[in-house]
Amino acid sequence: MGLMDFRPLVQVTINGVPLSGFVFSQLSSVRVSDTAGFISDTAEITFANSSPLSRFAMPEPGAEVAIALGYLGEFLQMGLYIADEVEESSPPRMITAVCRAKAQGQTQSGFAPISQQKSRSWPAGMTLKAIATTIAGDNGLEPAVTEAAGSIVPGHIDQLDESDLSVLTRIAVLHDLIAKPAGGVLYVGRRAEGVKASGQPTATVVLQEADVTRWSMRRGLSEATGTIIATYRDLEQAEDVEVKVGDAEPVRRLRQRFRSEEEARAVATAESRRAGRAKETLEVELPGNPSIAAEGRLIPIGFSAAASGVWVVKTATHEVSEGGYRTMAQCERPE
Repeated sequence: MGLMDFRPLVQVTINGVPLSGFVFSQLSSVRVSDTAGFISDTAEITFANSSPLSRFAMPEPGAEVAIALGYLGEFLQMGLYIADEVEESSPPRMITAVCRAKAQGQTQSGFAPISQQKSRSWPAGMTLKAIATTIAGDNGLEPAVTEAAGSIVPGHIDQLDESDLSVLTRIAVLHDLIAKPAGGVLYVGRRAEGVKASGQPTATVVLQEADVTRWSMRRGLSEATGTIIATYRDLEQAEDVEVKVGDAEPVRRLRQRFRSEEEARAVATAESRRAGRAKETLEVELPGNPSIAAEGRLIPIGFSAAASGVWVVKTATHEVSEGGYRTMAQCERPE
């Protein structure tokens, strides 16, 4: 595939300036990884900066990068990223920029405030929607809190030398939620709720076997969840107390010591659910499809009886190069 075929598949903008003309023709590859959960979405862009006629300045760390993927003028925005690390090498002369979803890394104005440590208290009656909205406002983000998650009341929380992102992650783990800043939006919601980190609904994509380059479905032992044991410190009795979730083999003990029975039970329950989700996995590779995103749903048709039904995308990787555009997705069953 030549560069003229490659160019319509991707649009890249750096600090508001679209790559075009000679510069665009030097774009070698773009790889976007969209991950469910707490892991930062990433993008990697490689330029072949070889022609003396079209050399361009190395993007600075902190540069804001927007990426859209698609075909024939129909583009989907993949998100807004901050260049975290930029490397120039030769021969051949190349520039690689590794980027993280906006609000997750270093920006030109300094470290993202959502990652800076601070101290404050959150009163017992506040809903998670109110907490997340306050944190989003403090950090220049738009809040996107789903209804089910927003109605949760976490109780009194002391934030002592802890970042806003750490506090939100702590609450999310206790209630089996996702809390993730991406593309200028702070998303808080349940796993597989059909909403992506930007707060927009995720697509349900139906795939025929003929649509994919390859697929594989893996099934593990169904009793893998077993028993989860979490320990908390009873301050009045000055002793450690165990909380058990499940009553089967294998028995797995969480190393962390929790601060209350409620917290220990919530984390053990969340871990049991997570282990249960890992029993079946589906991996697919197909010609590029920008609609496939983390937290979206895939419905395979005609693959096999075992692979049929609904799957939730855990990680979607989009890769565009001179070889074309391909998408890889790792999926798991919804709860």
